[in-house]
Amino acid sequence: MLRVPIIQARSGMELAMPIFHPRRADTILLKVGVSLDGRVIGRLREQGIREIWIRYPGLEFLEEVVSPDVAAAHMRITKHIAETFDEVARDQNARLEFSEYRRAISGLLDKLSQSPKAALFIEEIVDHSRPALRHASNVCLISVLMGLVLEDYLVHERRRLSSARAKDVTNLGVGAMLHDLGMLRLDVPTLERWNQTHDESDQQWRRHVWIGHRMVRGQIDPTAAGILLHHHQKYDGSGFPSRSRLDGGRHALIGSEIHVFARIAAAADLFDRLRNPAHAPGAPVQGSIPVVRALGLLRESPYRDWIDPVVFRALLAVVPPYPPGTIVTLSNGMRAAVVSFSGSEPCRPVVQRLGDEGFDVPRGEPERIDLREATELRVVEAQGVDVSRDNFFSRSPGEFDVKATMRSLFNAAPRAGSESARLLPVPADGAPDAPLDGL
Repeated sequence: MLRVPIIQARSGMELAMPIFHPRRADTILLKVGVSLDGRVIGRLREQGIREIWIRYPGLEFLEEVVSPDVAAAHMRITKHIAETFDEVARDQNARLEFSEYRRAISGLLDKLSQSPKAALFIEEIVDHSRPALRHASNVCLISVLMGLVLEDYLVHERRRLSSARAKDVTNLGVGAMLHDLGMLRLDVPTLERWNQTHDESDQQWRRHVWIGHRMVRGQIDPTAAGILLHHHQKYDGSGFPSRSRLDGGRHALIGSEIHVFARIAAAADLFDRLRNPAHAPGAPVQGSIPVVRALGLLRESPYRDWIDPVVFRALLAVVPPYPPGTIVTLSNGMRAAVVSFSGSEPCRPVVQRLGDEGFDVPRGEPERIDLREATELRVVEAQGVDVSRDNFFSRSPGEFDVKATMRSLFNAAPRAGSESARLLPVPADGAPDAPLDGL
């Protein structure tokens, strides 16, 4: 399997993954096994399809990490999001099918349990002409994938619950898919102002977290509803809304005063907003920046202070800068396909050489290069985009390893006043227990 930009598609290529309609989530345009010709490729371009998966000799094993069943489950969730957005836009008193949302998330989790190697965010399945839908779909999937990686962290942060309940990320998925529901009830001038400036201090725009929370409160689990209210909290305490104190002042939520589900959804939300500047209702069509560039930005100030460091490592584990199947060009000019990646050095994947001419298959044994060992080489182009300045590398051993980070935190003795005590505060669960005020 090979992930090919539609502009590089050629007649005779055979689809390895179904192609879903970018604006009708329940419609498959082309099934697996279809052989492309010029007319079909032209129609796909007209529909706004940006990438396709084709069969490629020597890369059949990538079917383990690119599951049609997982993609279909994700598409069903996207269909529910689209229907919800349309219903809310039509009717101020719309009745939402929250039980259906839970079933859709459970269906995704079931498919991921059957294809654990497919638990990666590889491609978007929504057309850029519906930015709010694309954003909600991406944030939902990324949040669920991070939650699965962070099972042990969830048990630690939700110590009041049994291990099985603490690890259950169904409510995380529901909250993430609805996280920006309140944006649909903002007035047009506020949305236009946000889409032009992205000014998070705009008090009218900030109202969307309250509006969304009130729309779902009492109808979904408090941990899911809390995501709608708290997905703009920041780990360093600079987010919103704040909590009112008895003395009349305000207390900014910081660290794990923020529910772990909200911390996860906040990281997914920030990543996708950086990658896709057009992410809100009414946003003008804009291009996306490469995944590796968005991840690199999250390592720099001020973003690095806004995300739980454990959650950030989980993001790197499920959103690889260069996912398997990606076509890359190395600094020595070699064209190759990414076949695997390492959490310890996400920008140094293992690649397999492609033919020098178009998509010809090289003769003989496939040549593979592990860029962790061939450190003189690096990726300079991915999917036809220049990424030569976007790579980032570890500054210390284990810097990006989420499992090692969790082990280190859990083994630290949480003595009062110590750094480990600050990193491992008493977890919060459920709905806020004091009034909140961010307006």
